[in-house]
Amino acid sequence: MLDEKENTYLAKWLNNDLSPEELEELKKLPEYDDYKKIVEGLTYFKAPSFDLQPSLATTLGKIYRPKAKVINLKPIIYTLTAAASIVLIIGLFFNTVSYTADPGQQLAVVLPDGSSVDLNAASTLTHRRFFWSQNRKITLDGEAYFKVTSGSNFTVATKLGKIEVLGTQFNVKSRATEFSVACYEGKVRVSTQDNQQKILQKGNGVSLKDKKLIDETVTDQEPLWKKGESIFNSVPLIHVLDELERQYDITFRRDKINQNQLFTGGFNYNDLNIALESVLVPMGIEYVVNGTTVLLSVP
Repeated sequence: MLDEKENTYLAKWLNNDLSPEELEELKKLPEYDDYKKIVEGLTYFKAPSFDLQPSLATTLGKIYRPKAKVINLKPIIYTLTAAASIVLIIGLFFNTVSYTADPGQQLAVVLPDGSSVDLNAASTLTHRRFFWSQNRKITLDGEAYFKVTSGSNFTVATKLGKIEVLGTQFNVKSRATEFSVACYEGKVRVSTQDNQQKILQKGNGVSLKDKKLIDETVTDQEPLWKKGESIFNSVPLIHVLDELERQYDITFRRDKINQNQLFTGGFNYNDLNIALESVLVPMGIEYVVNGTTVLLSVP
C-alpha cells in the first residue's frame, strides 16, 4: 500500500508540482517505474472542454422566457467519469496483497502464477492483487527463498537491490544494511541501487559489503535457514544477535558488550538455550534470560 509520503509525491506529480529534489527521492523507490507508467497513461484521460462564456450568454438571453430551465450535465458527467476512471485505475493498479512471517516463524506462500516463496522469520512480501501476469513483480523486506515458474520476467525489489529472473530457484536476504543473493538453479541478474550488476548461475552468490558486490560460492542445495539453522563466517556479532532475535522472538539488552567483534559459527532454531550457548559462550559473553528479554554482559 502507498504510505502518506508516497501519496503526497504522486499527487504532486499528477499536478506537475513535484520539485526536482522530490522527484529524485521518488525515483529511489522500487515502485517508481510503476508510478511512471501510471502518470504517462493518465495523459490519455481528458475531460471534454466546457466553454463557460457562450453558455452564460445563451442563458442570459433566455432568462425571461417562460420555459423550463434545462441544465446541460454532459460536461460535468464526462469530467466525473474521467476522474472516476482515474481513481479506479490507480486503485486497481496499486491494490496489493502482503504476507508476513512473524519473528520465530516461517511462512510458505504460493503466488498467482504458481511460483512458491518461503519467507524466513520477520520478513514481508508484497505483490499486486491484479495484473500479476502482465508484471510479475514483488517487494521483499527480509529474507525469502523462491521457486519461480517459467513465464514473463519475474522481479524481486528490495531497498538495497533488485533481482530479475525467468525461472529459477534463489534466496534473497535484504535486512537493514545486509543484502545477499544465492542462486540454486537457473540464472538471475542482481542490480544494486547504484547500478552494480552481476549475473548469477547455479552455485553462484553475491553479497553487498562496503557498498560493493562480492562474489560468493553456494555449495548447499537450499538455504540453511530452511533446515532450521544459521551459519556465519567472520560476521559482526550484531548481525548474529539480530538473527537470534528474529528466529526466537526475543530481545537482547546489548549495551554492555562489543557487537562489532566477529563471530564464526552457528545456531539451530529448535532450542533457545542451546542457541544462546552456541553463540555467546565462545565470545565470552554472559547472559541472563528474563522472559523474552536476554541481558548480556561480560565478566
